[in-house]
Amino acid sequence: MSVEPRTNDEVLTALAECEGTAVSTARVSAALDAPKPYVTVHLQQLALKGLVGFNTHKGTRRWRLTEAAESPESEH
Repeated sequence: MSVEPRTNDEVLTALAECEGTAVSTARVSAALDAPKPYVTVHLQQLALKGLVGFNTHKGTRRWRLTEAAESPESEH
């Protein structure tokens, strides 16, 4: 099985399409047609840069864009 490479920008775009709603890793994974562990790595990298935030509710981590990612002058 081969995984098609994705970029952090593609992950940010998938989150932006959720219109500010916190979404599960599974939803982002389905939007990108990529395995959850692969998408999780991208989301964690973006969180370290401050572009993505998350919360955990009932054992499910939900991701959302931060204000830094939503501002037009942010550098990814």
